[in-house]
Amino acid sequence: MSDDGPSPILVLEGPVRHVIALLDLWSLRHHEEVVPSLLEALMAEIRRDGYLKHPVIVDEGSHVVLDGTHRVEALKALGCRWVAACLVDYRDPCITLGCWYRTLKGVSKLEQVVEHLRRIGLRIALCGEVRPEEVGRPPIALVLTDGKRYARVLADFKDKWEAWALVKMVERALASLGLEVGFQVEEDAFKELSLGRADVVLMTPKLAKEDVVRVALSGRVFPYKATRHVVPARPLFLNIPLEILRANRPLKELEAELRRSLIIRQVERRPPGTVIEGRRYEEEVFIFK
Repeated sequence: MSDDGPSPILVLEGPVRHVIALLDLWSLRHHEEVVPSLLEALMAEIRRDGYLKHPVIVDEGSHVVLDGTHRVEALKALGCRWVAACLVDYRDPCITLGCWYRTLKGVSKLEQVVEHLRRIGLRIALCGEVRPEEVGRPPIALVLTDGKRYARVLADFKDKWEAWALVKMVERALASLGLEVGFQVEEDAFKELSLGRADVVLMTPKLAKEDVVRVALSGRVFPYKATRHVVPARPLFLNIPLEILRANRPLKELEAELRRSLIIRQVERRPPGTVIEGRRYEEEVFIFK
C-alpha cells in the first residue's frame, strides 16, 4: 500500500495474513458476473441493516475481488464510495480454489438431457468415467453424469473462459426445460446423486488462480458460481456502517475511526464446517463480536 493510498486498519495473522482496509469501490475488478435478483435482495438487506456485515475478500496484488462481487455492486448502487475489504496474497497456497458443480433434478434419464443438447447443436460423446481434471481441457468443455454413465460435451474452445461460456449456455438450456438447477461443491454434488436428491450432475471446468486474475484484468467475467474460494481465518461480522462507506471525508480520518471501533471488539474463532446464515464455511472463520 502506498503512502497516499489506503492504510491497514487491522492485521489478522493466522494461516493466511488478512489486512483489513478501506478501498475505493471503483478500484476493484470482478471475475464473476452479477445476478440482478441477488443484487436487489442484497441491496435491500444492506439498506435495512444500515451496515455492511462482511468485508469483501480481495487479492492485494491485483485488486481482483475473490469473494463479494454482489456486495461491491450493492454498495455502489447505494451511493457508497468505500468498501471494507480483507486483502490477502492470492498466491498463498493456503488459499484454495474449487468449483461449483451443477445438480439437475426433474429428469428420468441422462439420455433425455443428451438428446435435448444435441437438438440445440451441441456435440455429445457418451463415454466411461471422466476424471475431474479432464473437464475444461479441449475438447471436453463440460461433462454430464448420472453416476453410471458420462456424457462429454465437446467443443472447440481456446481457454477456460470460453468453456465456462458453454457451461452457462447449457445451464440455461436445461433450466428452460423446467429442470431444477442447484449448486453444490464437487463432493456434495455426487452425494446428492447417490441419495436420489439429484438426477444428473453437471461437472464444470476447474479454474486456476491465474485464470481468475487474467480474466478479471481483461474486463471479462466468468458466470455466476464458477469459483469457490476457501480462505482460512476469514473475518466476519465487521458490521461497517454505511455512513462511513458513503463519507466524503479524508481517508485517513475514516481509517482511524474504523480502527478505534474494531480493536475493542472480541473475536471468536469458529471451526471449519460452521454454518452461518445458511452458508457452510469450509474454512475456520473469525467472528467479530
